[in-house]
Amino acid sequence: MEATAANGENSRTAAILENLDVAVILIDLDDVVTHLNEQAALILGIDRHEILDRSFYDLESSNSHYLHVRAALQRALGYPRGEQQAEVSLHVRGRDHTYLLKAAPLDLDGGAEFGTMITLHDVTYLRDKESARTNLIATLSNELKTPLTSLSLAIELLQRKTSDPKQHEIIETVFEDLARIRDLSDGLLNVTRNETTSIAVRSVTFDFARLVASVTKKFLLQAAQKQVALRTHVERALDCYGDPVKLSWVLSRLIANAISFTPVGGSVEVSVGRDGQSLRISVSDSGRGVPLELRDVLLEQRPQWKPEGLDNGSAGLSLAIATEIVEAHGGRIFLDSSTKGSTFVIQLPHSRCI
Repeated sequence: MEATAANGENSRTAAILENLDVAVILIDLDDVVTHLNEQAALILGIDRHEILDRSFYDLESSNSHYLHVRAALQRALGYPRGEQQAEVSLHVRGRDHTYLLKAAPLDLDGGAEFGTMITLHDVTYLRDKESARTNLIATLSNELKTPLTSLSLAIELLQRKTSDPKQHEIIETVFEDLARIRDLSDGLLNVTRNETTSIAVRSVTFDFARLVASVTKKFLLQAAQKQVALRTHVERALDCYGDPVKLSWVLSRLIANAISFTPVGGSVEVSVGRDGQSLRISVSDSGRGVPLELRDVLLEQRPQWKPEGLDNGSAGLSLAIATEIVEAHGGRIFLDSSTKGSTFVIQLPHSRCI
């Protein structure tokens, strides 16, 4: 009876493993393969009878898939328990796939280990999206170089030909904006070339109140044309360490989005002040707000939001870049869903404030 029950339990376990959406390989403490499902056999490129009841590391196979998976498993097992994973690239079913290999120890109720479960998760879709995003940023950065150069030359020509102080002030503002765009473009291009692991930020002392005043001033005309009230509430004496060029770009993106999504007669408010152990910057609008289904993913690194009247992913991409910049400063950016409309909040650590 016990043998019959055990066989029944094994059959149920095998049926469950066969119906999983991931490849699964079970090995015992002697590294002998006790089970693998059909997906695992397909990925390894080895018939089941050639691998069952044999040591996973001693198979007489020169199949490149098996060799790559075996090497990935050996890398994964070199990491601490609970973090044993590695990626492996294989050509399966006519195209390149990326799999995330995970090794999880199998423990009895008493805590004794009796084997290891190896799973291979197909993350090709995620890597394709990351690659598309990287290529898009690289393309945008390269495409910006020519018009930025032309604009700089045109502005220099205007500066030499005008003597009006007001026009000189406008030209200086344009110069500053061009410098910000060029700096950000170069930084993003370096990331796509793997010259840096993240967006690089400077650490200089600057007045955050002055930065906010400078950025919001540039949107007053745009807000007035749309009949949107743009108001600021900023504490004084907010000296900070950071990259004023990149932070001003982040603030500009949030204000630009807020004005775009606010109807005629609405309002946009920018507030800055100390909040406990952090500096809090919020940009609120009285628009329709972000749909519930997008609130948790909007700030992730994928351009997927398509508001009415905007190109596909334009808002999502700029917010993803803004997130990278804020996180490079040790802070975080999030959507406050407790308010009407939309309120994006940036929190910078206390160490960034003097």
